Amino acid sequence: MDRRWRGLVVLCLVSAPGMLRAQGGPGLYRGTLASGDAQLSTGEYYDTYEFQGRAGQRAVFDLVSSAFDPYIMVVAPSGEKKENDDFNDSKSHSRLELALEETGTYRVIVTSYEKGEGGAYELRIEGGGTGAVAAAEPGVRTESGRLAAGDTTLRTGEYRDGYAFAGRRGQSVTVDLRSAAFDTYLIVIDPSGKQHENDDHEGDSHRSLVSYELPEDGTYRVWATSYKSGETGAYDLRIQVGGSAAATEVAARPRVENGRLAAGDDTLRTGEYVDSYMIDARPGQHVTIDVSSSAFDTYLMLVPPRGERLWNDDVEGKPRHSVIESDITEAGQYRVAVTSYKKGETGAYELRIDFGAPPTAAGPTVARGRDLEAIAYGETQDGSLSTDDAHLSGGEYRDLYAFDGSAGDSVIVELQSSAFDPYLSLIPPGEAGGDQIDNDDADNRQDLSRVSVRLRATGRYRILATSYAADKTGGYRLSLRRATGGPVVTQAPATTGGGRVYGVFVGISNYGGRANNLMFTADDARHMYDAMQRGAGMRPADAVVLVDGQATLAAVRQAIQRIGSQAGPNDMFVFFYSGHGGRVPRQTFQPADPDNLDETLAFYDNDLTDDALGQLLDGIHAKVTLLVFDACFSGGFSKDVISAPGRMGLFSSEEDVTSGVAVKFRAGGYLAEFIAEAVGQRLADDDGESGITALELSQYLHERYRADVKSGGTGENFVRTGGAQTGYQHLVVDRGSVEPYAVLFR
Repeated sequence: MDRRWRGLVVLCLVSAPGMLRAQGGPGLYRGTLASGDAQLSTGEYYDTYEFQGRAGQRAVFDLVSSAFDPYIMVVAPSGEKKENDDFNDSKSHSRLELALEETGTYRVIVTSYEKGEGGAYELRIEGGGTGAVAAAEPGVRTESGRLAAGDTTLRTGEYRDGYAFAGRRGQSVTVDLRSAAFDTYLIVIDPSGKQHENDDHEGDSHRSLVSYELPEDGTYRVWATSYKSGETGAYDLRIQVGGSAAATEVAARPRVENGRLAAGDDTLRTGEYVDSYMIDARPGQHVTIDVSSSAFDTYLMLVPPRGERLWNDDVEGKPRHSVIESDITEAGQYRVAVTSYKKGETGAYELRIDFGAPPTAAGPTVARGRDLEAIAYGETQDGSLSTDDAHLSGGEYRDLYAFDGSAGDSVIVELQSSAFDPYLSLIPPGEAGGDQIDNDDADNRQDLSRVSVRLRATGRYRILATSYAADKTGGYRLSLRRATGGPVVTQAPATTGGGRVYGVFVGISNYGGRANNLMFTADDARHMYDAMQRGAGMRPADAVVLVDGQATLAAVRQAIQRIGSQAGPNDMFVFFYSGHGGRVPRQTFQPADPDNLDETLAFYDNDLTDDALGQLLDGIHAKVTLLVFDACFSGGFSKDVISAPGRMGLFSSEEDVTSGVAVKFRAGGYLAEFIAEAVGQRLADDDGESGITALELSQYLHERYRADVKSGGTGENFVRTGGAQTGYQHLVVDRGSVEPYAVLFR
């Protein structure tokens, strides 16, 4: 392969375990992954390098090894991570080519695809060096600056730095300001004096972005400043001036590609053939990507310049039709990947890429100049949801407000509208502030949403004002006030009878060598814990999460006994497990197990049988005990555990069927992913009024299984998922004595 090295990005090696010193020529670093190196949480050995990068530089990171399957990661100063496994589908070569967007220290992590792999490798790094910043892509200007005492100030006292660019009427411009040191605020001023402002782009207090079409010829001014007076620190500014309105109109016409997946195409790591297409996009645009085929089950991916990729398998349950819709938030090149759901599928397809208006919008997508308004205690503000507003992922228009709160403040936020069904979210300032609190219908009124809460942290809180359903517009009134008396609660009662939700959430990815490690299963437990707080009002103190080495048999037993004993006759107890499941022969026959096998859950150090779990649950006297097991053979627990009033079970597969990993959802199991959607996003609430009933939850999960769980195969005395057949893994639901229309979650 022809490699043209354009210069060296200076590496700053530090003294720490796993750090390697340079050997060989400029830009070449030779090392070895071996036992004793630092390990990722999933067990792979890794070595780390550091370098000082500048916004606007282009850098290439090239990792080669003949001893193991290399994997490379580059972590920016803000924590944004880029990674690559197989460059051009080579199992011995990983490579990243990046346009650096931040100034500061970057970390390069050299590791392997599989746990335990080791051997020699070569790492090459090339870039713009320490001199002038390397030229960015055409039309892009990058600046690295610092707000500091002595700078010019705004009238309100904030420091600010000024920049200018020449623009022509009809051109598009995107100005992007980022800082890890302060709360950014961005102002762009037209030649005529009109200002376009942005505080927190998509709610990120360290990023501000303005994107619009220039209204006139002349010199435009850019002010990089902060939200509060006195804030200082380094920042990066990116100004991208695009083409003319005529060019934009041409780009907005649908792009149609007629292609074919065939032997000889590039393949994914899992073996599916893939065709790739590149598109240029900028913030403020809306893109619809649509692929259909009469020959194979389509699968579609959209990979942005940074951030998480999007994917879709079957739109509206149609296995040969996939669609992705997205509001663009990052400027740069996006990759569209057309592939198949199963390995080896081939045939013709049609791909359409449309940058026109979203189907539900009345006009073109326009980014608002300022997407966050300030509100203070005692204020009431009138606003309006309109087609010019930003969208949530479900298509709902939204407005953002912010206020400064102090720990211990008791606040009430109300959103009222006669034009649409309002929906309200209060977003805390960070991890210390707790979890986002949502409300739909306060006092069973569809025109009012209310959040009443005692703040847990000091900082800036954000209020998201939106609608329950997509594409709704109209006026609303938002008020913020301190509570003057009475109890302050976070949400409506979670279960029938006004009870609380208690839970134990267990997920094991790393078994410490006792069993094969699993992907994403520890994350399943964390996601379920979050979903129960968002969608069921569960209090953080009423639950425990045990992952990996924490999830010993003794620890799980103790957690079930401690948390479960707190649940009273009006409460719900949830026990969630994602990890290995097994089957072991019984010593004596019992009618409940005619196959003479006990099913087991594999904790970090030992197994728990279905009979033993049933006895453990006998000490719990909740109104409803909900068991959610995403593990092989978990359906076999139904016969032994759903044996007392009030117990309901959701099991990922039948008692003689393994459970597949939901890789395409980045989840350990399908059930874990789908129930987090059903409860956390309230997608199982059909009528949006009475809450999620046992029947609604069951039906939602059955439909998601039918649409998305397709893998299957054969084993000796059980069915092994993951082979070439389809449809063998099925959800098992046992409602026991829980009535179908009993409300589980309000």
